[in-house]
Amino acid sequence: MTKVKQITAWVDSNPGELGRITAALGKAKVNISAFTCWSAGSENPVHLLVTSPAKARKVLQELGVRVTEEEVLRLTLPDKPGVLGDLGVRLGAGNINIEYAYASVPTGNKKADIILSVSDVVGASKALRK
Repeated sequence: MTKVKQITAWVDSNPGELGRITAALGKAKVNISAFTCWSAGSENPVHLLVTSPAKARKVLQELGVRVTEEEVLRLTLPDKPGVLGDLGVRLGAGNINIEYAYASVPTGNKKADIILSVSDVVGASKALRK
């Protein structure tokens, strides 16, 4: 489990916006290891884990994109039934709220990476180490 800096680009809900910002990051040699996005009205979050948050921030701001940074947890979990439930129970017992999460398991893999935005990163880290 690691604490990582997540970049959030706030973009308009228009065709091509995801392509515009991710192409610019690619051109700047900033690799994206995880992302999630959704439409939430006029300004939409694109959450990104990247190789260089500072460089990504600069590139996105040069495009006129509002950027925020958050500290999130990145965990690698076994891909088996009940693991996510156990994680949720442990965080709940520590009074830690999961604000959002995203994850994926490549086909055939035995582990999954999960990204958690929580109400208390330090408290969540302690709750999950028990």
